[in-house]
Amino acid sequence: MTIRWANESDAFEIFPWNCNFETGLKEIDDQHRVLVKILNRLAWHFASSSSEEDGSHLLDELLAYASYHFEYEEGVWENGLGKSEISRNHHDSHQMFFARIRTLRQSKAPQDEVLAELFGYLTRWLAFHILESDRRMALTVKALEAGKSLKEAREHVDSELSGSISVLVTALLEIYGKLSASTIQLMREKLARQKAEDELQRLQSERLHQALEAQASDHQKQVEFLAYSDALTGLWNRNGITRLIRELLDRGDLEEDSAALVSIDLDNFHEINSRFGEETADRMLGLLARRWLDALPPDAALARIGGDEFALLFPDASQVESRLHALQLTGRLPFDLGGESAHVSFSAGIVLFPDKDLGDMAEDADTLLRQADNTLFRAKHELKGSWLFLDVEEKKANRSRQLLLSDIRNGLENEQFRLFYQPKVNLRSGEVNGVEALIRWQHPDKGLLSPAAFLPAIDYHPLMIKLGEWVLLEALAQMKAWDSQGIHLDISVNIAAIQLLAPGFAEQLKGILARFPEQDPGRLDLEILETATLGELERAVSIIVDCKRLGVTFSLDDFGTGYSSLSYLKQLPVDTLKIDREFVSGAGDTEENLSILRGIIGLSKVFGRELIAEGVETIEQGEVLLSLGCEFAQGYGISPPIPPDKLADWLTRWKPFPQWAVNSTLPQ
Repeated sequence: MTIRWANESDAFEIFPWNCNFETGLKEIDDQHRVLVKILNRLAWHFASSSSEEDGSHLLDELLAYASYHFEYEEGVWENGLGKSEISRNHHDSHQMFFARIRTLRQSKAPQDEVLAELFGYLTRWLAFHILESDRRMALTVKALEAGKSLKEAREHVDSELSGSISVLVTALLEIYGKLSASTIQLMREKLARQKAEDELQRLQSERLHQALEAQASDHQKQVEFLAYSDALTGLWNRNGITRLIRELLDRGDLEEDSAALVSIDLDNFHEINSRFGEETADRMLGLLARRWLDALPPDAALARIGGDEFALLFPDASQVESRLHALQLTGRLPFDLGGESAHVSFSAGIVLFPDKDLGDMAEDADTLLRQADNTLFRAKHELKGSWLFLDVEEKKANRSRQLLLSDIRNGLENEQFRLFYQPKVNLRSGEVNGVEALIRWQHPDKGLLSPAAFLPAIDYHPLMIKLGEWVLLEALAQMKAWDSQGIHLDISVNIAAIQLLAPGFAEQLKGILARFPEQDPGRLDLEILETATLGELERAVSIIVDCKRLGVTFSLDDFGTGYSSLSYLKQLPVDTLKIDREFVSGAGDTEENLSILRGIIGLSKVFGRELIAEGVETIEQGEVLLSLGCEFAQGYGISPPIPPDKLADWLTRWKPFPQWAVNSTLPQ
């Protein structure tokens, strides 16, 4: 039996974001969220990829962004605190972070041990960095701004972060340490399962004659046990419970919310481990498993997911709370552990299924497990020692996303997507140099939808790759159709990060271009965001170079809003920089905005890049751009995105504003 893994966008989170992590400084909080997102992607890579695949590029991405974040926040602290001792100590902690990662990467220990230590360190360090260190700095800066001296501010912050807040930090650090340990356990189980399944396949192919069938059958049972059972307790493991959930979902006769999946975590197991030692604590888990099996109905399934985490599957959801009460009572009975006794308590998260509102879209065992884990995480915070059901709003949000993904798939199959085109012009001469293809969804029930209504849902989902492929094919087909009408225009297409960095993108592009041999590839421009190459610059450069060999050109979209540096611009082989509409709209407001725009235009000249401005909506904005040396632009002041059959009519009516035909008198 093949165990399938969820798509990356449906992956568990090793580090779920929590409102307790907010420092109150928006830019720093936003950067913390990016760090957390990259860490979750790194964990998922190692948990879902084969052991031969190298995830160092994701670790490099994490380190690159951490470097950017540290530099930014040190500037904030130095601006508020000066070159004080607290600022220097904070800087030193950042350097120690990089030193520790270097040490781990150079370790000669087995890979799984290094990964366990790496994720343990990253989760604990990041939780401490956000919860205690950065929060302390932010509160100190705010106290200084309120008029306190540095000494008074530090005393005030020490007082504010003591007591219950200190306990919260400790509790969260413990929880995130457990999340990290669970990830490593999942990785080990996955590798063991893969080896077991490979062995099963080998056995099936090596049955050369009748005499070996009995022996192979016995060995197969043993391997199946290893693949789907927990060696310590004899319970199902994560793979086993996943298989049972799928079998239950496949029955098709379940009523709405008639079954339940429960994620359980022992509240005090770390104390037992510390007090009695790992061997005795493991023995206690075996005793607990036997007690719990005796307290459960025959149709329920109990699994040990890893460490002190368990999962329970109930085909009859009406039994959940009564059975959880029974499990609590058995856990409170003393365990005789070599002359001393102990008891256990637990917290739990419960998900009811199936969800009939999803219609024909089947629910997913991995999604249910993830939902139960997230509900458990909330229970540990809000109702430790008891249990919570999946929040209705969370269930609605998940349902909405799943329905939207299904709807997008149907939209692709039923040709509901459309490309509109926004002209790019020379402001001074009025010459139309090309168009940008912008996607719309002609939804059968909701009408024409803008990209904001559906693209965020597939930002890191494989559907984005399929949709991107459709856009390329449609744009080239439209170029061919216009050529036949005597309209010869270049077309630019937006390429998402997941599409650009997907394996074989250059080869896929080559195949698409081959379907339109009469079209010059040089008339196709691929627009990428600055953030598309963050942390994977070398790989992105290699892909772009391969694509440019096919003849296409590249533009860097929303220039100035990402993380560009001079080194970054020098390495990235793009042909054109697109000035983000944010800088265009504010250009005439203040001298500062004008200076920023002037600097961006200057950079394009220094690096020999073409330049085009987005978001031109007024005559005045066009005049400012021309005065600064930027002649090419697009925006609603020129034309909104229009359907392809309307372009010919627009071309006959288009004329630049008279004010753009003369030099502006604004200072340069």
